[in-house]
Amino acid sequence: MKIKKYYLTKSDNTRRMEKMDLPQNIIITSSRYNGFSCLKNRNIIEMSKYKEDREFSCHYIVGNSGEIINIIPETERAICSRKEEMDISSIGIMLCLDKEGNYTKQEILSLKGLIKRLREKYNIEKENVYTEYDINGSRRPVLFVDEPILLEEILV
Repeated sequence: MKIKKYYLTKSDNTRRMEKMDLPQNIIITSSRYNGFSCLKNRNIIEMSKYKEDREFSCHYIVGNSGEIINIIPETERAICSRKEEMDISSIGIMLCLDKEGNYTKQEILSLKGLIKRLREKYNIEKENVYTEYDINGSRRPVLFVDEPILLEEILV
C-alpha cells in the first residue's frame, strides 16, 4: 500500500501538533465536496487555517482512484470528530466523493486496506471503528449513514 505524505502546516484550526495517545479508535468521515481529489481536499483543509470558524483535519485522505495521502502524522491529534475525548486517541480517515457524490470501488478497497493496516498496527478492535456520524451526529460519511452495512463489509 503506497501512501504519500503531504503534511499540513502548523495551525490552531488544522494541525495543532499536539501529541496523541496511542490510537484506540478509527473515525471515518468524508469530504464536503463532490469530485475533488485527495490533494485538492488536503489543500482546502490547509487553507482552513485562515478561517477562524473552521476547525477540521484528519490523518489520511482516500481518493476516488484509491490513492491515499497522509496529512498529519499518526503521533499527532487530528480534529476529526470535534470531540476532543475521541480525537486524542483516534486516527481520522476522510473519503473523497466522486462527481455524483458516491465512493468508488477502488476507494473502498483502499479504505479497507488502510483500516486493516491500522487495526493490526495498533491492535484496534473492529468495534472501535466509527463513522463521524457515530461520534457527533454529522451525516458523514453519508453513504455509511444511509447504508450502515457498508462499514460492516469493510471490517470483514
